[in-house]
Amino acid sequence: MNIVSNLLGKVWGAAISILMLPLYIKYLGIESYGLVGFYATLIGTMAILDMGLSTTLNRELAKYKVENKSVEEVRDLTFSLECIYWLIGLVIGAIIVLFSGLIATRWVKVETLSPSMVKHAVMLMGMVVSFQWPVSLYNGGLTGLEKQIVNNVITVVMTTLRAAGVIIVLKFISSTIDAFFLWQAALSLLYVVTMRWGLWKQMPVAPGKPKFSITQLKIIWRFAAGMTSISIVSFLLSQIDKIVLSKMLPLSQFGYYTLAYTLATTVNLVVIPVSETFFPRLAKLVASDSEEQLKTAYHQACRLMAALIFPFCLVLLFFTEDVAQVLFKNAATTSHVYVLTRVLLIGSIFNALMVMPYNLIVANGWTKFTVVQNLIAAILLIPLLFVLTKQYGAIGATSVWVIVNTGYILISQPLMHRKLLKTELFRWYWKDTFLPMLPPLAAVVLIKLVTIYTLPGIQLNFIALAGIGVIVFFCSGLCMKEARQYAGMLLKGYVYDRHR
Repeated sequence: MNIVSNLLGKVWGAAISILMLPLYIKYLGIESYGLVGFYATLIGTMAILDMGLSTTLNRELAKYKVENKSVEEVRDLTFSLECIYWLIGLVIGAIIVLFSGLIATRWVKVETLSPSMVKHAVMLMGMVVSFQWPVSLYNGGLTGLEKQIVNNVITVVMTTLRAAGVIIVLKFISSTIDAFFLWQAALSLLYVVTMRWGLWKQMPVAPGKPKFSITQLKIIWRFAAGMTSISIVSFLLSQIDKIVLSKMLPLSQFGYYTLAYTLATTVNLVVIPVSETFFPRLAKLVASDSEEQLKTAYHQACRLMAALIFPFCLVLLFFTEDVAQVLFKNAATTSHVYVLTRVLLIGSIFNALMVMPYNLIVANGWTKFTVVQNLIAAILLIPLLFVLTKQYGAIGATSVWVIVNTGYILISQPLMHRKLLKTELFRWYWKDTFLPMLPPLAAVVLIKLVTIYTLPGIQLNFIALAGIGVIVFFCSGLCMKEARQYAGMLLKGYVYDRHR
């Protein structure tokens, strides 16, 4: 039930965000939308200050019953991390406001927007970041408690209000970037207050109020420090391209890159639900030292991840131009976006396949591996990013994303399995990755060939693309044992009910 809840929540959130993109561009313009992309880059950049606290809380709440921790200890730890998180959020917001003038005049390259307008927008971004920041901690806590239904109900409601509500503001009140960010600030405040209520409502009850505990922080500091190191080096690899491009490209061109990145990372709508569902289970199995059950859960999660990733991404990869045209209904926007999206999508597929191995590493507390891995990658690839971006522009930056994630698949995965689940590497490559890829790949290639030779030059509409997606997902599920077993159970239940 948790995985279904996560999947529906993430699909809805991603779908409404993507569907609103053409309206954002319509009312704001591509240059102002570039500021929205810059805001997303700010959020990603400031993630290094998370210090691993959200993942730490997720892990600790997931395993507290296995390790027989007292309710008071768990509540004190949660409250202590909450206090730190709120302080970080306020500091980040203040820093953004303080440097808003420099950002407006020295960093972003405006074309038609005035520096004063950009400065004011950046100041509002600081307010949004301050309110939005603690949400990830509450999300981590609810996930660790395996209360994903509560988490997703709140998230779906707030995402809808933020994405659809701002369109009403832009259309009927003011179509300015200030109005956009003012609405985001108001909804972010409502969101974080609701998420805090949701977490503490689901926390185990104990007499007395929770208190700030240095003792509890000392217990988790080593793991949190490792996660902080991972955040820093991961930031260098995942956000540096956007930081560099926000400086080197005009805001309008950066806006196109942001659109492409948004499309390419929609794969997260299937990645995150599986990850959030299985990570607490992996953490519990590691804590209870149940290696055989851990192997089963790990491979099940990897196969499920692949069975969801490949159909979604392969349809988008082979029909990128059609999807972009359906979304934006603008030939110029489509021509700027679709090539970038394809390259970024290849890297995103490889990155998504590595999520469950990463969760296995974190569940075992082996943070050093990811830190060293990403640090080496950053040392080698960041200079390459500057060279390729300067010579080839945005397309050069996207190629670095592909190189990084190819390295994870071919180098990091074998190294990880030399220590964790040592006999399982071949099974991951063959049964968990390669075999799940074949059915959707065969289906999408066949459909693409049919459309080329029977409908040359035809622009596919939304219904046609959705139909292709359903066919490819069906082929993927039909070839997955767990999916066939689950479908068989549903069919048997249906037949039994009909004849009872």
